[in-house]
Amino acid sequence: VSNCYVFKRRLHEYAQKAGLPTPVYETIKEGTSNEPSFRSTVVVNGVRYDSLVGCCNRKAAEQSAAEVALMELAKSGAVNQSITQPA
Repeated sequence: VSNCYVFKRRLHEYAQKAGLPTPVYETIKEGTSNEPSFRSTVVVNGVRYDSLVGCCNRKAAEQSAAEVALMELAKSGAVNQSITQPA
């Protein structure tokens, strides 16, 4: 099992520990029904973080947005680096 599907959980844990509201995801489907593509944005404490482009499904787009949020929060020192490391 890949570790790529842990970012939403870790972002949720970070928000809880920091006393922040639960992260909110906004996901849109693009492309055709034969070749869909998804983009997601997660809002954490009023700040929006966008997923990488070209995710193949909603779950992957939301995980991507959560990963981007965790990485940006780690850069700013707002989140402990251990939260962003794979289990």
